[in-house]
Amino acid sequence: MAKHQAGQIQAAADHYRVILSLAPELPDALHYLGVAEHQLGRPREAAILINRAVNLVPGYVDAHSNLGNVYKELGEVTRAEAAYRSAIALRPQFVAAHNNLGVVLTKQNRFDEAIASYQQAIVLKEDFAEAWHNLGNVLKKCGRLEGALTAYRRAIALAPYAPRAYQDLGNALAICKRFDEALTVYKQWQELDPHNPVIEHMIAAYEGESRLSRASDGYVKDTFNSFAESFDEVLARLDYRAPALTGGLVAELLGAPAAKLQVLDAGCGTGLCAPYLKPYAATLIGVDLSKGMLDKAALHHSYDRLEQAELTDFLSAHPSQFDLILAADTLCYFGVLQQAVVAATQALRPGGYLVFTVEERSTNSDPGYTLHPHGRYSHSDPYVRGLLEGAGLSIKAVNHVTLRTESDLPVRGLLFAAFAAHGGELG
Repeated sequence: MAKHQAGQIQAAADHYRVILSLAPELPDALHYLGVAEHQLGRPREAAILINRAVNLVPGYVDAHSNLGNVYKELGEVTRAEAAYRSAIALRPQFVAAHNNLGVVLTKQNRFDEAIASYQQAIVLKEDFAEAWHNLGNVLKKCGRLEGALTAYRRAIALAPYAPRAYQDLGNALAICKRFDEALTVYKQWQELDPHNPVIEHMIAAYEGESRLSRASDGYVKDTFNSFAESFDEVLARLDYRAPALTGGLVAELLGAPAAKLQVLDAGCGTGLCAPYLKPYAATLIGVDLSKGMLDKAALHHSYDRLEQAELTDFLSAHPSQFDLILAADTLCYFGVLQQAVVAATQALRPGGYLVFTVEERSTNSDPGYTLHPHGRYSHSDPYVRGLLEGAGLSIKAVNHVTLRTESDLPVRGLLFAAFAAHGGELG
C-alpha cells in the first residue's frame, strides 16, 4: 500500500500478487490489486478482482465504490449504478458515491435522478466543486440554464483552477445569448492559463474578430481530444447530417461503387463518413489532428491508413494522389480557405472530385467568412465559389442544406462538389 500511495502502481500490483499467492482469499489484497489493475488500464481484470472482494465481504463499502468506478469506465452503467447504490446503502454519507451515481444516471438520461444525486452530494459536502460542476452540466441538458449558470459559478469559486468549468460556463452563457458575460469568463480563464489555444480562439470568437485566419492546431487538438469519447453520442442528439449529405452527393456524382478509387477522408473525426466512402475506395485514408478522434476512427476497421496531421500540410505533401477528397464539417475550422482549396486541388488526380461542407454565412460582404461565438467559421457562397474557380476547379453542385440542429435551431450549410477539370470524369 505504501508503494501504491507513492504512485508506484506496477510495483504495488506485483506485491499484491505475491500476497495473493500466499492468501488467495484476502479481500484487501484482491480489492487493491483490482484498483491497481484499473489504474494500469486493465479494467476487465480489475472488475473480476474487486467482485471477488465484495463477494467475500458484502459490506466492503470502498470496494463497492471502486467497482462502480471500473464499470463506469467500461461503459457498463447499469452495473456501475448498482455498485454505487450498494456503497451508499452501506454508508449513506458517502459523498463521492452520490456524485458518481449522478454521473451514471446522467449517462442513462435519467436527469431528475441525477440532479437529486448531485444535490445530495452537495448537502453532504457543500464545498464539493466537482458535484457543483456536474450539477451544472445536467441542469444545462435539461434546459434549466439559470440554475446551470449558478452551479458553474459556484464550482469556479470553489476550484478556480478547474478549466472545464470556465468553458462550460462560457458555453451556457452563449446559449443564453449573453456574449459579453461569456467573453468576461474566458478572459478570467485566460489570466490563469495565458497560453491556452482554446481560450485564445474563443476570445476571438466572442469579440467577433476575423484576426484569426483559422482555428489553431492547438485549439483543434485540445477541443476534439476532449470531445472524442462523447462525439458520436452528442452528434446523434443534434441530428447531425453532414456525413449522410456528403455521402449522398458522392453517390450522385460517381454512381455505383466499384472500390477502385484513392479516397481521402479529410478531417475524418471518429470515422462517420467511412461507411459512405469505403465502397468507392481501393484505398481509404483518414487524416485528422486529434489522436483521440483517430483512435475512435480505427475502431471502424474501414480505413487502410489513418494519419495525424494538419490537413493543408497533408494535402500539400500528397500531390496528384486522390480521386476523391471529402471534407464533412472540417472547413468550418478555417476562416481563410484559399490555402486549403489550393492544396486540395493539387492533391487531386485528373478527373478527381472535392466534396465538402461549410456553414453558410448570411451576408456576402468581405472578408467572406465570420468567426462565431460557438468557435466555428461560416462562409459565403460567392467567397467559396470564387476560390474554387480560382484554383481551376469546375463546380458541379452547390446545395443549401441543414447540417445539424443546435439549441433547437437548424445550422444552415453549403454542400459543394468541385471537379478537377484537367482530366476525364470518373464513374
